[in-house]
Amino acid sequence: MKELLKKILVPALTSSPVSALAESIFGRGIPVFMIHRMAVEGQSNSGISSDHLRRCLRYLTVNGYTFVSLEEIILSLKNEIALPEKAVAFTMDDGFFEQGSVAAPIFLEFNCPLTFFVITGLLDKSLWTWDAKVSWIIDNSKKNYITVNFGDEKLNIALGNKKSCTLARENIRNFIKEMDAEDLPRLINRLAEAAGVAVPEEPPSCYRPLDWDMARELESRGVQFAPHSKTHRILSKLSRQSAEEEIIDSWETLERELSDPLKIFCYPTGRALDFGPREIEILKKENFLGAVSTMPGYVESRESFDNNFYRIPRLVVPDNMVDFIQYCSWIEYAKIFR
Repeated sequence: MKELLKKILVPALTSSPVSALAESIFGRGIPVFMIHRMAVEGQSNSGISSDHLRRCLRYLTVNGYTFVSLEEIILSLKNEIALPEKAVAFTMDDGFFEQGSVAAPIFLEFNCPLTFFVITGLLDKSLWTWDAKVSWIIDNSKKNYITVNFGDEKLNIALGNKKSCTLARENIRNFIKEMDAEDLPRLINRLAEAAGVAVPEEPPSCYRPLDWDMARELESRGVQFAPHSKTHRILSKLSRQSAEEEIIDSWETLERELSDPLKIFCYPTGRALDFGPREIEILKKENFLGAVSTMPGYVESRESFDNNFYRIPRLVVPDNMVDFIQYCSWIEYAKIFR
């Protein structure tokens, strides 16, 4: 009933006359959307479909929105240059193959700027990320129930069905996020041992990274690439030296591999507790334009946004059109800020 009511109300509340009145009262922020995985046939990882992404971009095109890049937003705010009233930006995180082969061409098809934040160690093929390993371990365990000892903590995890596996992936990742990031290899090995699986050295096909040749080809067509760390370890859980290496090494790798990388950083996992004044100080010292988080919200005017260039909020592209339309409108903005 709630979803049916939303399907009726959202189109009415986002109509031109209602939106004009509501925005005069509540205002409207700039949504910066993020995408992680694309749904690809034959792969178990969840993500949005190509058709859905096209529907989202088509909706924005037809309804008078203006595609802008993340760089344009930051520079416009810093230089006090007005942005279009219905500006919207898109970003993509990580650097998996289907992001480059499936998602990026769709953005190019719609002439929509895309900022692609990549984990440089992934593209260098020197690793596959700890959170991807957690998902792979859970998906490939033959056990219905496992017990994992992480130091003084014991996790009892059910794996009997799809729902329980989804919950297990989320709970384990959230638990590991709070641990010392320097200790990740041991934690992953402990989980794999409990699950009765051996983690392969190279990422399986569902976690295949794009390569630098593909990145260079996409860059030549207008996709902007920016750093998302070297290993995807949470910066606040690392020593200062390791945090600096994650930031600086990832940027230097992009400079070496690409023609014109974008000096905007994307914090691994990007929650409020995953970075702080120390990381912002490092980014400022290294002359980064800004940094994005995964904290939900909108980019606002210069006056209210002046001190937040290093904690830019973003919105996940939802998997249905009603929610996407709501996120693009005054409705979600009013919910978050009012």
